[in-house]
Amino acid sequence: MVAFNFQKQFAEPIERREKTQTIRQNKRAKVGDRIQLYTGMRTKQCRKLVEVDPVCVCIDYVAIRPDYLTVGDVRKHPRDRDEFARLDGFKDYADMVAWFQDRYGQPSFIGYLHRWEWQ
Repeated sequence: MVAFNFQKQFAEPIERREKTQTIRQNKRAKVGDRIQLYTGMRTKQCRKLVEVDPVCVCIDYVAIRPDYLTVGDVRKHPRDRDEFARLDGFKDYADMVAWFQDRYGQPSFIGYLHRWEWQ
């Protein structure tokens, strides 16, 4: 089982089951793994976001750049990059790019997408 910690801004979209993926610097899960979703880990405010742990259904390479999005297997993702960003809890792709630039201080980000489904 793998646990992911999320900032407060992503807690409600996860609880509403609107955010169904996360992008991390490293592969953290394997397809088929149960995933535990938390906010506030390692603090007194730690809480699990959903009662039933979802299952990882996709791990894929992702490169987020201001002008374009690159994914490992285009068949696994929405063709519209704004829709891709909404699955990750952002309002659109520009919002996603800005968040990653602010978080990592770089114009682009390369990592791995982890997508889940509730079963």
